[in-house]
Amino acid sequence: MSTHARKESWIVLLLLGLLLAARDCEAATAEESLAKINQLAPAERQAALVREAKKEGSVVWYAPMNREDLRQYTSAFEAEFPFLKVELLTGGPQSLLNRILTEQRAAKHNYDTINIRSSALYTLKKANAVMRYDTPYRKALRPGFYDKDGYMNGIWASLLVYLFNANQVSRAQAPKSIDELLQPKWKGKMGIDQDADDWIAAILDYYGDEKGKQIVRNLAAQNLNIRKGRTLVSQLVAAGEFPLQIDSHHHEAVSLRRAGAPIDYIFPEPFVPVKAVSTFVLSRQAPHPYAGALLVDFMISRKGQEIAFRQRRWPALKELATGGPDDVGSRKTLVPDAEKWGSRYEELVQLTALFGR
Repeated sequence: MSTHARKESWIVLLLLGLLLAARDCEAATAEESLAKINQLAPAERQAALVREAKKEGSVVWYAPMNREDLRQYTSAFEAEFPFLKVELLTGGPQSLLNRILTEQRAAKHNYDTINIRSSALYTLKKANAVMRYDTPYRKALRPGFYDKDGYMNGIWASLLVYLFNANQVSRAQAPKSIDELLQPKWKGKMGIDQDADDWIAAILDYYGDEKGKQIVRNLAAQNLNIRKGRTLVSQLVAAGEFPLQIDSHHHEAVSLRRAGAPIDYIFPEPFVPVKAVSTFVLSRQAPHPYAGALLVDFMISRKGQEIAFRQRRWPALKELATGGPDDVGSRKTLVPDAEKWGSRYEELVQLTALFGR
């Protein structure tokens, strides 16, 4: 290769390096700019976000939710910010996560926000695909719905309760605790979702690894009825296929009972497990970071949280509660440690496999 050709090659490489550095700098600048905006007084902060978001005009939300639920959020958001259009890409949680990771490897940055289980946040952080966003709105969230670093801003979760067929089991007979689940009389009579990693993570967080794993092994010896999907398991209990489900979504138990199904439920003791928090995150290289920030804020604001509440989700905003018999009240709830179990997810999969398929 001639001296002239080598010089041209070095120039090309230098330009490519500068372009890549500029791209990374731009992403870091968005995170730093939002961090500075978050230090402003509330009115000044909102004005700054709105001013920058107006220049962007839209926000791209990767949403693993049904369209009707989404419509309630997007309509309310667009009514509050009529200069913004929410562009949606729906799909299953795993398919959307895989899409983001594929886009990240290809340096294609299409999404601004995604709501995803907190246990998957570890994967996105490891891929450098999300940014910190320490919004002041997170101060009003329940413990376990936000992290110390600013990546996790929880929007809702689901309490997990013991659901039982009231024609087969009276409330007095129904188990109240893990210890009672291990009694011989419940062998072969309990159902659980085949994806029980959240439930197991809560058990291990409360009891510790050694005792928690022994509880899992003891439960596995109870010949659990394994089905795919907590909703299906709840329906089978209502139909009388087996009398008890140990990981029912609380909101589904309430809905089934109100619809006249022959079921009832009990909040477990000594704690109520919480399915992994659904968290709203910002892409590290969001095309519309300020519009994305406004959407995150909206989802964890009272307006967004009231929509979640009406959809019978357990909202992140701690001040929202029914105060009635279906309210968890002052009972201890346990949100699995997202950071810990994100890095130990395969261990949870192996423990879940003990239950059978």
